[in-house]
Amino acid sequence: MTRSALLAAAVLIAGCGSPKTPAPAESKAAPEYFKVDPATAASLQGKVRFEGKRVVAKRISMEAEQACQALHKEPVLDQAVVAGKDGGLANVFVYIKSGLEGKAFPPAKEAVVLDQRGCQFVPRVVALRTGQTFTVKNSDPVSHNIHPMPLNNRDWNQQQPPESPDLQRRFAKPEVMIPVKCNVHAWMKTYIGVLDHPFFTVTDQSGSFKFEGMSPGEYTVAAWHESFGETTQTIKVRESESASSNFVFR
Repeated sequence: MTRSALLAAAVLIAGCGSPKTPAPAESKAAPEYFKVDPATAASLQGKVRFEGKRVVAKRISMEAEQACQALHKEPVLDQAVVAGKDGGLANVFVYIKSGLEGKAFPPAKEAVVLDQRGCQFVPRVVALRTGQTFTVKNSDPVSHNIHPMPLNNRDWNQQQPPESPDLQRRFAKPEVMIPVKCNVHAWMKTYIGVLDHPFFTVTDQSGSFKFEGMSPGEYTVAAWHESFGETTQTIKVRESESASSNFVFR
């Protein structure tokens, strides 16, 4: 046998050997979620009020879309500023802006729903967690086109005809706030607040808010409104106590 044949046979024998056992895949460690000691858990509550001359809501013209106009027996008013009798301000996104750094919380399981009803987004302000399911419905007999315009998350633009399946999306990064429009109906607006923790809420006409199950510490609390912007306060929350934080927009 020639030398070249011997070399070829050696290579063939080596190639027919037992396959190498693949290295075991490294298992990911389960995330460690932050837990508050019930013995020291505290809360934070407050109210957001509007002071000043009453804001007269503007009428929304739906004449360009007769199908939308037919859905309403009464004039439709813009919902940018909605205040109760005692000045409680609705649609304010109140959240912990700082003081929770380095803490991870269990993911939210339930979906947050945004409906398109009466050719309006309902609700006006939406709040959800990063990774939480965001469901968009169309309850109208007309087509809509939902178009969130984030800076930190992925931009998307989706048409939703009548009786079409619900849309489901997720936002990967925290962002306050994401404006949303309908490309078909210019008057439709909503705003989305996305956070990586559970300490946030959207006020109703009472303007009240409350966060429970907080650990003692110093926090920056923020209140955001689409017409008045954002204002913040630094609050110290002590063990087993209920701290208060009130905001006034003028």
